[in-house]
Amino acid sequence: MTEKGVFSNGIPYVQFGKGEEPLLVFSGGPGNDLPSGFILRMFTNGFKKISQKYMIYILTRKHGQPEGYTTIDMSEDYATLIKSEFNSGPIDVMGVSYGGLIAQHLAADHPKLIRRLIIAMAAYKVGEEGKELDTKFAELMSQGKTRKVALKMISLLYPSGIKKHLFKFFIWLFGSLMMSKPSNPQDLLIEAKAESEHDSKNQLAKITVPTLVIAGDDDYYFPEKLYRETASGISNSKLILYEGVGHMAIGKKFDEDVLNFLNSNENKS
Repeated sequence: MTEKGVFSNGIPYVQFGKGEEPLLVFSGGPGNDLPSGFILRMFTNGFKKISQKYMIYILTRKHGQPEGYTTIDMSEDYATLIKSEFNSGPIDVMGVSYGGLIAQHLAADHPKLIRRLIIAMAAYKVGEEGKELDTKFAELMSQGKTRKVALKMISLLYPSGIKKHLFKFFIWLFGSLMMSKPSNPQDLLIEAKAESEHDSKNQLAKITVPTLVIAGDDDYYFPEKLYRETASGISNSKLILYEGVGHMAIGKKFDEDVLNFLNSNENKS
């Protein structure tokens, strides 16, 4: 069972799980609408074992961001949330894709707030092709062209072949239902710009908490080289790369590996 709400500093969340221990999950982007439908089911199905032990809070970003808002500003919003809503931690944090960019700043600038960090499907910066795709994604989505967005992303992110063509046809029919129009189109454009400008390489050495970098090695947004550089830049880190897997690596193995990481670092802070 899931529950949606908004924290006191304006950050929306969706909550699910059976455990008492909280796990904050900073969701992907650009865009700050809460996951719903297919995307939310992907999270709940992909976190089955984790959600037995944790109460999971999937967070987006607050609405009405001013022009020039950066991933550092977004990390400060999360720091404020942890201080006010979770007794200043330390708390376990997972940043997924766009959320992983923000989580790096949070861990570097506010180490006492985080117990353990998972950087999932994110590196210290986005590859150039990924930046171009997300900029186009934000532009089209802000114009309400959801079907065109879905077709373009499928064309770039999935291999060629008959399955791809069938999936493209399915997206053409139902794309507007799967990818609803954003409720905050200006925020989407601001987040896309912040993503393009993000580079936290000089922050990595400041991250001291136990950290797991976990992703697929065939990621359109983050080339394998960037994942390896990210993990090597964090002193207390572990790298897991799934062979032949693209950007969204969430699944049964991901669920197991993340839980094993959290369990193996149970007494570390």
